Amino acid sequence: MLKQFRPWAISVFALLLSVLFAVPHAYATDAAWARVQRGGYTILIQGADSSGTLSPSLDNSVDCSATQTLSDRGRQLAQKLGARFAARSVRIDKILTSSTCNARETARLSFNSIPAEIFKPLDPLPADEAAKRSQIEQIRATIAAFRGPGNLVMMADRANIIALTGITPRPTEAVVVSKAEEGETIHIAGRIIFD
Repeated sequence: MLKQFRPWAISVFALLLSVLFAVPHAYATDAAWARVQRGGYTILIQGADSSGTLSPSLDNSVDCSATQTLSDRGRQLAQKLGARFAARSVRIDKILTSSTCNARETARLSFNSIPAEIFKPLDPLPADEAAKRSQIEQIRATIAAFRGPGNLVMMADRANIIALTGITPRPTEAVVVSKAEEGETIHIAGRIIFD
């Protein structure tokens, strides 16, 4: 008699696990959306998927608006990202981006009404540890100095986000941060998952 209940019990257990693991992500996303709707945060986003046909360019003279570096999926993700912020009435005061064309193109497709400024510390991290620390400190200082009724968006390389926060974001995820509180190097205010 116990064997006939086994498939049912396994199904219920699997359903309970999926609900338990889904709730923290949903809660984290909702809480992060609520914070950025109030404003005053920095939103760290990695550039969308590159097509693989062109390597990211760090040359500021390259016209990234004329160079397509994102895959079809990457362009769709970038447009979806901007639509989500608009639908939630999230105010963006400023956009800083790395010099890479994929980050610049993601910023343009996501927030085309707001001009993005190139901020060199968001460029891919160097191998030299001292230079890497200096670059991350410049990003931290910019986050700490930001004050605004809206939010600051930083379109960065994934490695920069990891080094800054310790979080490995998915391509469809943003990490919301603010200046460090006591005992922190940076304050993680939440994560927004777009898919």
